[in-house]
Amino acid sequence: MADLNRSGIITLTTDFGLDDAYVGMVKGVILNIFPRARLVDITHSITPQHIQQAGFLLFTAHRYFPDATVHMAVVDPGVGTSRRPIVVQANRQFLVGPDNGLFTDFLNDQARVYHLNRPQFFLEKVSHTFHARDIFAPVSAHLAKGVDPAELGALITDPVRIERPAPVANESRIVGTIIYVDRFGNLITNIRADQVSEDSIVRIMGKEIRGIALSYGDHPKGSLLAIIGSSGLLEIALACDSAALRLKAGIGQAVEVRKQKN
Repeated sequence: MADLNRSGIITLTTDFGLDDAYVGMVKGVILNIFPRARLVDITHSITPQHIQQAGFLLFTAHRYFPDATVHMAVVDPGVGTSRRPIVVQANRQFLVGPDNGLFTDFLNDQARVYHLNRPQFFLEKVSHTFHARDIFAPVSAHLAKGVDPAELGALITDPVRIERPAPVANESRIVGTIIYVDRFGNLITNIRADQVSEDSIVRIMGKEIRGIALSYGDHPKGSLLAIIGSSGLLEIALACDSAALRLKAGIGQAVEVRKQKN
């Protein structure tokens, strides 16, 4: 994939927020090296240090970008420690960030991972607290310009992976968990669309939902519903309100799906 024409797009996913100048500085570094870069903010509202949340959102979003897009993702509680900076070449895309499990979902059999250990591609002075600016931004810019990832560092075979919870299923039921809560309070599970049917019964925290809705507006305001969201996963939602607040539920909460008895 390294010889593909680069899209010139660099996406940014961080937990920096927008109250400080951190995102602006990162963009400035990129544009100094590659002025024609097209910068796209996926989000800067990741819960601080929440690596799994960032990984989920990046994996959900990346498929909608052109081949050879560079995705810079930084949620990095280990910045300044011995954790490695890496670039991952997978799914016809490039991913730049810390080796802390953030890119777990991209680490398939075809993925290639490089340890970023060539300082000539970093800023001249590298701080211990802002590798996003001093390492990941310049590397992302060089990648987007067309530098081969093999020039940026040594190939490695032991990137950090985070264990993902998988639903437990038998003939009569599936038990999954909430893996993400969006800003609307929708509770997104790890149960795939092909694991449920239109007449499934969904249970969460003592509440029972019969059937899978086709849209959020299928039920009256304030009604609890189950729906297949845009990511292809089962969600628990509250029509025109927050299911997370109503149920006081969050990441890790169990969700059970059963077939209705004839």
